[in-house]
Amino acid sequence: MRDGYRSPPVPTASGLSSMADPVFRNAAEHPDAVAFVPSVGAAPIRAAEFAALVTAVAKGLIAVGVRTGDRVALLSATCYEWTVCDYALWSIGAVSVPMYDTASVEQVGWILRDSGAGWCLVGGAAEAGVVETAAGTIDGPPPQLLRLDDGALAALAARAPEVDDEVFGQRRKVPPESVATIIYTSGTTGPAKGVTISHDNFLSNLDGFLHRLDPVFAPGGAIVLFLPLAHIFTRTMQCASVLRRVRITHLSRTAELAAGLAAARPTVLPLVPRFMEKLRDAAPNGDARAVLGGRCGAIVVGGAPHDERIGQFYRSAGIAVYEGYGLTEVAGPATINGPDATRLGTVGQPLPAVSVRIAADGEVLVRGDCVFGGYHRNPAATAGALVDGWLHTGDIGALDDDGFLSITGRKKDLVITAGGKNVDVTTLESRLRAHPLISQAVVVGDRRPFVSCLVTLDRVALRERGHPGGPLDRDPLLRAEIQAAVTAANQAVSRAESIRAFRILDGELTVAGGELTASLKIRRETVASRYRAEIDAMYLPDS
Repeated sequence: MRDGYRSPPVPTASGLSSMADPVFRNAAEHPDAVAFVPSVGAAPIRAAEFAALVTAVAKGLIAVGVRTGDRVALLSATCYEWTVCDYALWSIGAVSVPMYDTASVEQVGWILRDSGAGWCLVGGAAEAGVVETAAGTIDGPPPQLLRLDDGALAALAARAPEVDDEVFGQRRKVPPESVATIIYTSGTTGPAKGVTISHDNFLSNLDGFLHRLDPVFAPGGAIVLFLPLAHIFTRTMQCASVLRRVRITHLSRTAELAAGLAAARPTVLPLVPRFMEKLRDAAPNGDARAVLGGRCGAIVVGGAPHDERIGQFYRSAGIAVYEGYGLTEVAGPATINGPDATRLGTVGQPLPAVSVRIAADGEVLVRGDCVFGGYHRNPAATAGALVDGWLHTGDIGALDDDGFLSITGRKKDLVITAGGKNVDVTTLESRLRAHPLISQAVVVGDRRPFVSCLVTLDRVALRERGHPGGPLDRDPLLRAEIQAAVTAANQAVSRAESIRAFRILDGELTVAGGELTASLKIRRETVASRYRAEIDAMYLPDS
């Protein structure tokens, strides 16, 4: 094993200084290339058309008073309009502040206050209502609202004639070191922190990412984006696809996923582990290719660890699975497996020009041009995260002799039992979630005599089984099946780390309920507090 590795650098994307540059380069060099099919059944949009709309919206933003460096919030489900706004803001040196469309009033209020956003582009009436309520917590004037479902883009484009080409051209000269976006980390505790990412950070990350996955993002390919664009993982997929002229189809609702995949027939698909599992379970006759549209050659996995058995299901159908590891603070992936360098069970080697090393306590440290400059208006958090140029990720990992990184846990996700045993919960939880009946698993046991687990079940799977209703934890057949899953998961750990007791919860863990973050990470303190009685019951003598 080794404690440090740096991948060699690669040539940078020639002539690019801002994240908006690929839009205008594509329009000039490949004007007729299909850039988007905005939704299932929609007419294709070509590179020149996309650039023209971005230009018109950008001029409209200038006309309404958006200045260089101004923060503009985006609160919407994943959609074509979101992407237009993103690039329009970048093209005039404004700073986009994305928010999850599932964010609460409190979360939106905090982001608006902390970022100082003067405008907010929202998807529709529901999001507008959240912003209007949250605006009551802001000192000073509320942000100006523009609704994407109510003709906001057309209204902005209509004002484009008020701004001449010379003014727009000057605004297009965006310094690469300037801030492109502030992304608020969802966080499992405390208020979200605003990660400031420059154009340079983004472009450096994309250089390395596309070098590693060069054949996956071949021009003329297709991708479906349905995960939140507020998350750095989906944003990376968007920007890589635009840069490489991979056709993008947006889906605003995950309920449309099957139809969207069938219609768009992606060649590459970004997925988080939970959707890998859902699509596997929905595959007709276990046909992975059919459920992904018939021609998908690669899945890029991010967001959380996935069970290798799920990856093998897709690989057995000839679909490559490239797992990576990234953070908002590095503008996307820091490491990833690729066609020329893959090692199962790892999250790949560092991107070109990125260095990774392992601290004495096992924490993963990252350094490179993709690493962010600091948290917005939070010097204390910045000082804690960036030390001598190294980003302290909070994740625990190991590097093998060839520089492949394995993530073994998270410093704050370690359970320390009453006997002093440090237990990494991620291995157990990812194995349990691989079971088709289990939707979430939360391992607990901090300062307790042994490890236990709370489990929630997939409602669709329950209905398909014709479950009669009633308390799930009292159903002997369900308990027997979950016990078998627990027994299988325990095979991955020592006896001292194994799950000795579990409870099946009748409800679900949700974003709206506060148990999950917007990026579907578990808020462990919330779960522990809300289900204190169920956890205590597992440690009673007769349980």
